[in-house]
Amino acid sequence: MINKQKYIKFFFFIVCVLQIFYLFQIRSGFKYEIIKNPFNKNAGIFYALYPAVIESNDILKKHKAIDFNLSEGLKKDTYFYQRSIEFNYPIKIKKDSNFIIYNINESILNTCIIMETGKYIKLVKC
Repeated sequence: MINKQKYIKFFFFIVCVLQIFYLFQIRSGFKYEIIKNPFNKNAGIFYALYPAVIESNDILKKHKAIDFNLSEGLKKDTYFYQRSIEFNYPIKIKKDSNFIIYNINESILNTCIIMETGKYIKLVKC
């Protein structure tokens, strides 16, 4: 009888440990990759930002832009608008900038030249 009680207690202990592991690992959304390199410049940005915001930063740096503007369609997406201002910080947003970022599906003006087309956005110079 005592032997069965030990097995039952051990079984419930294992079940409780598995539930805690499940809650911590799967349900919380915690990512170990973020704390592996906490002082890395780009640690965790892929989990925190839209891929289009990251792509906008890469494209603007590649073309050495000092300022940029967003299309009206992208300005309506307030999350994208705010995050693109914050993430591209040294590169400032200006209404009269020559560089305009468009969504990949948006049409551009006839007087503008497409500088680069990425997977999510395109950079246009007007």
